[in-house]
Amino acid sequence: MRKTVLDLGSTSFLILGCKKSDDSSTSSTTASTTSTTCSSVVGKVGDNSSNLVTTALAKSANLTKGLTVFGINILATSEVTDAKLLHAANITAELIDNNEDGTADNPTVLKALVDNSTFVKMYNLQSGNSVTIDTDVLDDAGVSKNTSLGAYETVDNYADGVSHDASIEEIFHLITQYGYSVAYPTVFEESNTSTSAMALAMDTARGGRQLTTTDGAWVYNNTTCPATGSVESGKAWWFYDEASADYKTMQTEYMYWAVTSKFGMHDSTAGRTKADSEWCPNTKAELLAQDPTIYNLIDNATYAFPTVLPDASYSACTFTTSDIITF
Repeated sequence: MRKTVLDLGSTSFLILGCKKSDDSSTSSTTASTTSTTCSSVVGKVGDNSSNLVTTALAKSANLTKGLTVFGINILATSEVTDAKLLHAANITAELIDNNEDGTADNPTVLKALVDNSTFVKMYNLQSGNSVTIDTDVLDDAGVSKNTSLGAYETVDNYADGVSHDASIEEIFHLITQYGYSVAYPTVFEESNTSTSAMALAMDTARGGRQLTTTDGAWVYNNTTCPATGSVESGKAWWFYDEASADYKTMQTEYMYWAVTSKFGMHDSTAGRTKADSEWCPNTKAELLAQDPTIYNLIDNATYAFPTVLPDASYSACTFTTSDIITF
C-alpha cells in the first residue's frame, strides 16, 4: 500500500491507499506535496557538482547504477537487483530522517556526510561475484569514505529467525564514521587515538582500555552474557573478537550495537542469539542498566540519533525504479 505524507500547516496526515474519483483536489494536493518532499530527498548520481562521486567515476569502478538519498550516494553493480538497491535507499532515508517528515533529523551530521561525498557500494553475493568493485579507482580520486553492503545480506530484519538486516548496520556505520565522528569529535570521534566520550565509554564496556591486540588477538576478561541481568561489575559486556579490527573499528561497531539495541533491532530471540556472541545489553532496558553512559549520550536530543527501527518503507517519499539511473 502506498504511503504519502500530507503536511497542512502544523498538522501532518498519513494517507493510505487510493483516493475516490470525486476527491481530485485532495489527491492533487497530496501528489504535489509528495513530489515536493521527494525532490528534497531523492536525487540523481552526479547532479551535485561539489560531490566527488560522478557517474563516470562510479562506472570506472564497475558500479553501474544508483541514486542519491539526502545527497548520499547509493551505488550498485549490475548484479544487484533494483529491489535491493531501493531497500538500501529506504533504510538510508529512515536513518537520516527517522521521524519521516521529509527533512534530516540532524542537518549538521548530514552536512558532514554530503561534504565528504560519502557513498554506499553494493555488490551481490558473499563470494563468487562476476563483477568486482575497483576500490583503487575510487581511492585514487580521493573518494574513500564509504561502506560496503552485500545484496545477499540486505533482508527484512530477522524475518527468517536468524539474519539481521545488514543494510541497517552498514549504512549506520557510514553515518557514525563520517557524520557524527566529524560533527562532534569530542563526543563521538572514531579514531585509533580517540579519547572522545564515546571511546571512553567503550573502554569501560570492554573491561578496560586496549588500543592494540595482544599476540594478534583482542583479550577480554569476559566473553559470555548472563541469561538475565547485567554483566558483573568490571567485566566486559562488549567483546568483539575480530583480530583484523583496529581500535577505530571497535568504536564504529560499539556505536552500532548501542543505538540499534536502544531502538529495539535485536529485541527478539534471534536478536539475542546474534548479540550474545559479542554484545550483552541487546534491549533498550538492558542498555540503560548496563551502559548508562553511552545510553545517555545517544539519548540526547541534541544529536538526534534514530529512535525507531527502520523497516525499509520510508513514508515521506516512495522510491521507485525510475529514481535509479544507470551509467
